[in-house]
Amino acid sequence: MTSSASRLGALRRLPRDPARFYAVSDLATARRLGGVLFVFGALIVACLLPVSPPTDNAGTSGGWLIGAGVVMLSLLATAPLLLAPKRVAPGALLALGYAFLAMIAALQWAAGEHAPYVELFVIPVLYVSAVHPPRRVLVFMVAVTVCLALPFVYDGWSGDYAAQAMAHILLWSSLSAAAIAFTAQVRVARMELVEEEQEASTLARRDPLTGLGNRRAFDEALERVVAGARRVDRPLTLVIADIEDFKRVNDRHGHLAGDRCLRGVASAIARSVRPSDDAFRWGGDEFAVLLPATDRDRALAVLDRIAAAVDREVALPGDEPLRLRYGVGEIVDGMDAAALIGAADDELRAAKYAERQPAQ
Repeated sequence: MTSSASRLGALRRLPRDPARFYAVSDLATARRLGGVLFVFGALIVACLLPVSPPTDNAGTSGGWLIGAGVVMLSLLATAPLLLAPKRVAPGALLALGYAFLAMIAALQWAAGEHAPYVELFVIPVLYVSAVHPPRRVLVFMVAVTVCLALPFVYDGWSGDYAAQAMAHILLWSSLSAAAIAFTAQVRVARMELVEEEQEASTLARRDPLTGLGNRRAFDEALERVVAGARRVDRPLTLVIADIEDFKRVNDRHGHLAGDRCLRGVASAIARSVRPSDDAFRWGGDEFAVLLPATDRDRALAVLDRIAAAVDREVALPGDEPLRLRYGVGEIVDGMDAAALIGAADDELRAAKYAERQPAQ
């Protein structure tokens, strides 16, 4: 009961979108398996041809031509699946399933309703059911049913064949459902693994105290936006900010108050920038803000918004004011990521140095 419930739950969790469905599928194995099945199908047909020649409806020459064509086409289909599997898209895998279905139907017509080739339908049924989304499998099973019914068109009604066809479709539908259910558990397990990896990757790039991106995330984003700015010749500004006399905050009010201060500043920065901008905790009490498509003058306007938000939303015990210092670097021709950081950092250090100088 528990196993059945878990399989039903896995079916419900399967992605409905085909692209997402195939993204959590082991397509490399599916391609190799398809190649092997086509080889087996070709060998089975080759073994059956001498004992059940497809000549009843197609004549001797036509029947043997169809049989040889099925064998050759099946073998040819294995070439891309086994030799260049990465080039075979999921849609092509489904098309090969339909192609094999059509070839078996042609053989069955050529050999007559009592020929054994109808048993080969189980190969594409199981393969398509194990590889493709349930909705596509349902359409494929309709095609299988149509192929099974074709003898009624060209050979007329037969009670014996009708019973045989009904038994086949019930059996194959059951096998199809079983293949979908069991492979669903594998796909859901892969999906959960991908989600866990993505979550771990996100956590590895997020500062746990403030929720902003961390230094690793900053380094990755900086390389990306610098390359983009240089490629399309657009402005880019980097702001590095720190909290004035933050050591005094920790010494006087304690580290918990310091943490609340950092969280408040991070929140004020995040709400003050545009969706296209990125904010990071650079380290300690330092923050970095990447402003794509923004020159220095527009960056200074952003800094005014940040300063107003910090002044309005962040306060120390006793309502002591809290202020930020800024260094602004704007990208110029020939400047790389390291040089942009250096420009912003130099300006921030200059601001710190100016604060330490006695007033004239």
